[in-house]
Amino acid sequence: MLGLQYSVFLPVFADEILHGGPRGLGLLMSAAGVGAVLGALHFAARTEFTGLARWIAGTSIACGIGLALFSQSRVFWLSMVVLFVVGFSATVQMAATNTIIQSRVPDELRGRIMAVYATMFMGVQPIGSLLAGGVAKRIGAAYTLGLLGCWYSRGVWYFCFVW
Repeated sequence: MLGLQYSVFLPVFADEILHGGPRGLGLLMSAAGVGAVLGALHFAARTEFTGLARWIAGTSIACGIGLALFSQSRVFWLSMVVLFVVGFSATVQMAATNTIIQSRVPDELRGRIMAVYATMFMGVQPIGSLLAGGVAKRIGAAYTLGLLGCWYSRGVWYFCFVW
């Protein structure tokens, strides 16, 4: 709900913070997109699915740290590199989570569980965007995105220590 709302803030960052305008927005979106495509290809090339929990934890931490770094970056090329990492990490994390859920659920329940998972995953994104926009209106886009990055990593740190 709160972790991947960075795309909502990209127009603000491209124009007001990084001073890149429409061309800068396209480059930032492209950097995240190229990272996402390479993340998907990397995950598709896997031949075994052991160690997925570590991949989820590692990529979630990388994504959260990347969001926090992006929120404080004022250098355009650095922002592109960080968004590449965020796109890669987010895609690998989502694919690994999906794989774990499908592999651990009994066959007779898989369709129902995946329907609930997809509904929750896609259904909470607009709510998260609304919340993030409300917070950004009060404290600014950069601080909001930094908080979201820290929030995204917070749950993963807890998961790592409990695991």
